[in-house]
Amino acid sequence: MTTTDNTETVLRFFENFNAGNAEAAFALLDEQVVWRVMGKPDRFPLAGDYDKDGVVRLLGTVGQVMPNGVELTITSSTAQDDRVVVEAESHGVSAAGKVYDNRLIYAFELRDSKILHIREYFDTIHANDVMVVTD
Repeated sequence: MTTTDNTETVLRFFENFNAGNAEAAFALLDEQVVWRVMGKPDRFPLAGDYDKDGVVRLLGTVGQVMPNGVELTITSSTAQDDRVVVEAESHGVSAAGKVYDNRLIYAFELRDSKILHIREYFDTIHANDVMVVTD
């Protein structure tokens, strides 16, 4: 695959994700995918490594907290060999009325036209304040 092909795969992933077409987005993930959400799990409970089934559960959790979804806007991308890095902005409102406004970096690794690894970097303090429900 070329860097252009890899970039197009990653951008299609986000296009499908934003359109609410989870099936098409997940079809672009390798069966052995690992999505790493950065942060310290003792401070940000959503941090950690997720396999393909775990990604579905993670997105379901985010969907409950953010019932109208999170709008993700890609602001730039760059690629080299089997790696693509994307900068993005995300916006949404939680069920509790908290505004989510974050900047993210996603680092992707691809294998055979599929996304194998995703590392997600963002402001975990802000995400925790908005997305983590405490009783």
